[in-house]
Amino acid sequence: MPLRSVKTYQFLTSVRSLLVRGLFRLSEPLGRLFIRRCTNIANILSILWVTLFLTLRPRTWSPSVRAIFSRQLQFTAVDSIPTALQLSATVGVLIIVQAAIWMDRLGISTDAVAPVLWRFVVREAAPLLACMVVIGRSGVAIGTELATMRAGGEIEVLDSHGIDPMTYLVLPRILAMILSVFCLALVMAATIVVTGYYVGWLMSVIRISWIEFFTDIARNINGEDLVFFGSKTLIAGGFAGAICCTDGLYVRGAITDVPKVSSRVGIRALTAVFIVSAILSILFYGKLLVFKIG
Repeated sequence: MPLRSVKTYQFLTSVRSLLVRGLFRLSEPLGRLFIRRCTNIANILSILWVTLFLTLRPRTWSPSVRAIFSRQLQFTAVDSIPTALQLSATVGVLIIVQAAIWMDRLGISTDAVAPVLWRFVVREAAPLLACMVVIGRSGVAIGTELATMRAGGEIEVLDSHGIDPMTYLVLPRILAMILSVFCLALVMAATIVVTGYYVGWLMSVIRISWIEFFTDIARNINGEDLVFFGSKTLIAGGFAGAICCTDGLYVRGAITDVPKVSSRVGIRALTAVFIVSAILSILFYGKLLVFKIG
């Protein structure tokens, strides 16, 4: 074999070995990350399954659990209504303004406002905005509260007294977040539609009466959208609640680690909500936002 060919072969062999070692070094952290993500998903699903199981058991609902659930529901849903109304009204104005701009540029008839507004609100805007309000107002507070109890040893004290932390702490909070997301999404959907109509009427984007407008919306209501709306709010709210609780309960260390949980729990919960939203959109409609899948 010529000397030049031998050197070329040795060079290629060394490059191949370097690439193989580099791939192995890269695959190790990726594998750990994949296993960690799968473990987190399994923990969330198991907590949601246990929550559903305990919810259907009458013995679970002791007076203390009912009291915690009612207080959490009031804080998460009832006290969040003013914030939800302000946010949804603002979104309704923004939607109509953007609709007016694009309809003028594209020459689209104003008759298309009602169905487009309804589908956007039901499929995307109202569930996501409700999740944002619940996570921002209550989810972060739940994670911080449970992390403080965990770091202070209160979870172990409850367990030593025969009180199940899952039933006493996790169940009422997750269930309250699920119901709060669903109820606030209904309130915000109605607010966006009503605000959108009146702002559009003032801007001459909508030139029909409110009776005709809401009749047009009623004609566009179908069972698929309603099932999607319910599934999206309930599942996304469940994932958000489970993440807030698990991040708080799994804290390790002193009380100084609590701020880390507070800053992390909101981002993780919102990320899960958007992932769930994308998966459900693909499963129901075969689309990711406006892009056709498959």
